[in-house]
Amino acid sequence: MIYSFEGVDVNYQLVNFNKKTKQKGLLPIVFLHGWSCSLKHFMFCAKNLKNHPCVLIDFPPFGKSKPLLSVWSVKDYTRLVINLCLHLNILKANFVAHSFGGRVAIELASKTSIVNKMILTSSAGINKRRLKIKIKEIFFKFKKFLFKLKLYPQSKLQKAGSEDYKKLSPLMKQTFVKIVNYNQTNLLNKIIAPTLLFWGKQDKETPFYFTKIFKKHIKDCEVISFNNLGHFAYMQKPSTFIKVIDYFFKD
Repeated sequence: MIYSFEGVDVNYQLVNFNKKTKQKGLLPIVFLHGWSCSLKHFMFCAKNLKNHPCVLIDFPPFGKSKPLLSVWSVKDYTRLVINLCLHLNILKANFVAHSFGGRVAIELASKTSIVNKMILTSSAGINKRRLKIKIKEIFFKFKKFLFKLKLYPQSKLQKAGSEDYKKLSPLMKQTFVKIVNYNQTNLLNKIIAPTLLFWGKQDKETPFYFTKIFKKHIKDCEVISFNNLGHFAYMQKPSTFIKVIDYFFKD
C-alpha cells in the first residue's frame, strides 16, 4: 500500500487487520525499523502475532518507499508516522521500534498521546559517546584538516568515514548527519507510556549502557537483556521476541 506524505510515496503494509482481531479489541502494533532496513525486518513478527493487527512502514527512502525530496529530521519522520496513523484512523497504538526507529518512537511517546506502550530494541536516541569514539572523531577531523593542506591522501580519508555515510546520496548525507546529531536524552523523562527494552549486551551500535540511561529517565521502564546477542537481538531471538511482544501488549 502507498501513502503520499509531502510528495513522497511511502510504502506500508497492514497485517492481521480482520474481523477476528477487531473482535478482540486489541490496539494495533506499529513497527518502526532501523536505518537502512525495511518493514521486511519485522514481517516475521507481524505474521506470527495473529491476534494483533499490525502496521509496518518503510521509512523513505528504504524498502519500497521513494527517495526524499528534501532533508528530513527525526521530527519529519515522526510527522509521517502520525499522519499515516490518522489516515488509518488509529488514535492509539502500541509501538515496536529498532535502532533509528527508536528515535521516532521516543519522539512520539514524549510529545504525543498516540503511544500506549512501546518496546525499544537496540534503540538510538542517546548521543553520550564513549571516550574511544570521541578520540576517533577528533583524529578524523584532524585528518580532514591535513587533507585540506594537502598533507593527507584522499584515499585514506575516505576509508576513515562511516560506511553507512559513504553510501548515501548528498541529500541523505545531510539527513543522516541531522539525525545522528540529535540527542533525545532530555525527552526521556517526558515519556509516560510503559516501556520495555530488549537488548543484546554485545551491541556495538547502540551499546548496552544506553539501557541504564533509558531506565533512569523513563518512569515505567524495564529491561530484557541477552549476553551473547548484538544490535539485531530481536532477529537473533525471534521466538522469544514474539512472545515478549504478545505478552506485553495483550492487555
